[in-house]
Amino acid sequence: MKVKKMRVKLGIDKILENRTRYAKMNLGLLTNSSGVTSKLEINLEKLLESGFNIKKLFGPEHGISGAVADGEKVKDSMDPRYGLPVFSLYGNHLRPTEEMLDGLNAVIYDIQDVGLRYYTYIYTLGYLMEACAEKGIKVIVLDRPNPLGEKIEGPIVRKGYESFVGGYGLSIRYGMTIGELANYLNAEFNIGVDLEVIKMDNWRRTSYYDETGLLWPTPSPNIPGLEHTILYTGLCLLEGVNISVGRGTVHPFKYIGAPWLKSEEVLKELRKFSHEGIAMRERNFIPFSARYMNELCYGLEFYVTDRYKADPLRLALNLIHVIIKLHPESFAWDHVYHDAEGRNHFDRLIGNPDYKSLLEKGVTGDELSELWKEEQENFTEIARKYYLYH
Repeated sequence: MKVKKMRVKLGIDKILENRTRYAKMNLGLLTNSSGVTSKLEINLEKLLESGFNIKKLFGPEHGISGAVADGEKVKDSMDPRYGLPVFSLYGNHLRPTEEMLDGLNAVIYDIQDVGLRYYTYIYTLGYLMEACAEKGIKVIVLDRPNPLGEKIEGPIVRKGYESFVGGYGLSIRYGMTIGELANYLNAEFNIGVDLEVIKMDNWRRTSYYDETGLLWPTPSPNIPGLEHTILYTGLCLLEGVNISVGRGTVHPFKYIGAPWLKSEEVLKELRKFSHEGIAMRERNFIPFSARYMNELCYGLEFYVTDRYKADPLRLALNLIHVIIKLHPESFAWDHVYHDAEGRNHFDRLIGNPDYKSLLEKGVTGDELSELWKEEQENFTEIARKYYLYH
């Protein structure tokens, strides 16, 4: 007999059932286009219909619409449908100002995350919590699934290399829901905000997003599906080198390439490593935006054939190793995104300058992946304290 899986009931679904508890609150809502109910209803619309007194809106990277290109600053605006002010937290300000928070009793956070520390939404959440703690304003996190389940993987960020794409002592793949992460941030970093997490029903830690009964809500423009999210775990690191990761194509983070890449040789060398759970082939493409826009890129395409065996982090580092070996004159670390301290973007993404140095010396991804085992295990022990689900 086949057991029917129950669809996950999201935090937004749960809060709508308990509207009277929040009836007297003046509320802010930090969200984007991923903020929908389990029936794909817009969270703001349902909250207003249900009598929630939403006074102000806040948007993260990509804007409240979820449509703005990565890294592009977003301006404050007025919501055309509801006439509410929209404050950008990825423009002139990364954290809410006192003025933005004036008159609010609480701010609701409702965004689908991807479970990876590169993703800027989690830093927007952390900064929101800090700002609200200073003003005595409550933060209500409406929980959503971690689309990658419970697996924890990768190094943590070395002190001094924290940034808006890496920090809070997290492994790259951190294995917590956004509600669990909020509890972790509040306790481990002594934020001390009045925090409430509205838990989901029927979510299990081992579940990938396609096992929740929910439809994919596209958290940002270049994460169009679950397979892309799995590959993003590692291939995001290639944004720290002069390689296209397929932004501006139909398959970001499934394609990688460059006009100068000898894709046949790269594929041959990469296949000398064991990468179970990932298939690969040569693939040419032309990005219509981002790096190498309108240029023919020779590259590779990746497929996740077994999500439980796939190791995109090791794949990405082996790929960089191979490209350095085959293209020593063409390869370069990305110098476009150097920050004020002069830190290279690859160093910020992986969180430790030693990895870049070792790759330059010919160390493989297989060898590098052994270096973070202890810190990965240490983080796992800390994270378990904040689990809300089995």
